[in-house]
Amino acid sequence: MSERDPHVTEMKTCPICGSGEIGLRFYGFTNRNPADGKRWPVFECLSCRHGFINPQPNAEVLSEYYKASYPAYTAKHGAEHDDDSATIAKARSAHQFRHIPIPAGKRVLDFGCGGGFFLNICRQLGAAVQGIEPSRHGAETTRQQGLAVFEGSLEDFLDQHGDERFDVITSNHVIEHVPDPVKILSGLRQLLAAGGTMTIAVPNARSVFANALGAEWYNTDLPFHLHQFSVDSLRIAAEKAGLATVEISTTSLPSSTAASLQLLLRRKYYVPQRLSRRLPMMQRHSEKLASRQDARSEGEALLGRFS
Repeated sequence: MSERDPHVTEMKTCPICGSGEIGLRFYGFTNRNPADGKRWPVFECLSCRHGFINPQPNAEVLSEYYKASYPAYTAKHGAEHDDDSATIAKARSAHQFRHIPIPAGKRVLDFGCGGGFFLNICRQLGAAVQGIEPSRHGAETTRQQGLAVFEGSLEDFLDQHGDERFDVITSNHVIEHVPDPVKILSGLRQLLAAGGTMTIAVPNARSVFANALGAEWYNTDLPFHLHQFSVDSLRIAAEKAGLATVEISTTSLPSSTAASLQLLLRRKYYVPQRLSRRLPMMQRHSEKLASRQDARSEGEALLGRFS
């Protein structure tokens, strides 16, 4: 009898819907560093089409990957412009920022706030902001900007601040990183004010490009992404956490669509990288392609709104 590895947790059922109909979908490499050499088994639930690393590595294993240089810990991670004023002007013109209405006068909580870019912009748009960030590196970057941030887990935050309530709760490309997404969503629900909204964004592991590229799709992002969400699995996770689904749609940045398209051209059609990057139609075609895919809910990222 082989000795059980204490650094991993083997799952016999889907961690989202609980179905026992699961099986290996593919072995993937460490996308950010293919030279890492490790192969990660990604299983698929035949019921809700959720994907997940199985067995799941623990925090000690993953600490080798979440270094201080991890991009999400920087102050400008996710920014389209170097100057905040351009971002704020665009938000005011669109009457929203990152898919939420201008949060002036609202209490905003961002779970997994990284280096605090989202919170910084929300504060400048008139919101009272609070972040939760488990990483010391990200929390320190956020703190240096004068932003309120709790360094630690959601469980610890609930223990110390469980009576607080927030009008807007967001988590942007975070819950795919956590061992138990349903538990996290349930904890966040406890902090949601009456009439409040929660917005969750995750990569769409059932997008057109994800289906075409499998393990080679850049947003499998193994082993950072423990989970690979589908529309069904995100909806089920939220509802098991006690949230009501308002809407689940997809959202695709032309830049990410272009990156996936270039990868597909290289991997499936052997178009040289130097050529795929220079195709004159790439940017224009990517914008149209992103719009078409989102119209069919097949785009690069899932955007869920819950109450």
